[in-house]
Amino acid sequence: MKKIGQKFTAFFFIVASIALLLMGRSQSALIEQTRAQIFNAFIPAIKVVDFPRGATSSLSDWIRNVAVVFSDNQFLREENANLKRQLTEATELEIDNLRLKNLLNIKDGTLTTITASRIVSDSNSPFFKSMLINSGTNDGVKKGHAVVNEEGVIGRTINVAANASRVLLLNDINSRIPVKFADSGVNVILAGDNSPLQLIEFMPEEEKANIGDLILTSGMGGVFPPDLPVGVVSEFTEFGGIRVNPSVNLNRLNYVSVTEYEIASFPTLIEEPVETPPQNEEVEE
Repeated sequence: MKKIGQKFTAFFFIVASIALLLMGRSQSALIEQTRAQIFNAFIPAIKVVDFPRGATSSLSDWIRNVAVVFSDNQFLREENANLKRQLTEATELEIDNLRLKNLLNIKDGTLTTITASRIVSDSNSPFFKSMLINSGTNDGVKKGHAVVNEEGVIGRTINVAANASRVLLLNDINSRIPVKFADSGVNVILAGDNSPLQLIEFMPEEEKANIGDLILTSGMGGVFPPDLPVGVVSEFTEFGGIRVNPSVNLNRLNYVSVTEYEIASFPTLIEEPVETPPQNEEVEE
């Protein structure tokens, strides 16, 4: 009996499936309409069920955004406090600097950019390091003007014509520039010797230099303004000499600036004549 029931059940489902297939082919429009009605009935229910999930996701995104904004706000507050502290320190240093200048009666010099020039040619000589620029007296250039670029010191003008000038480079053997160590402030002379590196002269024996020390112009001599980058200490010779690698690549120059530095002058002291006491005249008897 059990086997007969199983066979009957299988036969029933097969017949029902065939009937549904035949009905689906013959009544396709009715089935599609019924399916659409079922979808229309279930869509509102799906929206109602999906609303808590969407609300939870939106709340999670809002909480995350609030946390990010709070973190950014905290970071900006700390950065603002640091900037205010740095501004206060810089202002205090500037005030102290002005007070010291007034106390010592120190005046700043005047730096004027005369002209920007293009390099026409260079000497390419092992004995003379110079270059020719296309600016001269017609542009306001004079002998002894400093020549620099955005990287630092290049040299100074030595010959000036109407529309051209010759510049003695930093590494020429005839070049001597007053410089100083940026950290210690020790004043020395930077000398060229026609090699890629320059030599420090007149270094006090009690002072020490280290590899990487920054060298700046000292402002002495009235040619170069103070605190222009010149180079860094790169090596020591076997006899205790100090070699400096220049800040400017002198082999890759295209454009330069000609500048004039005028040291601030102090008022001339006028000496008042000293009154001499009258001498006693001899009385003739």
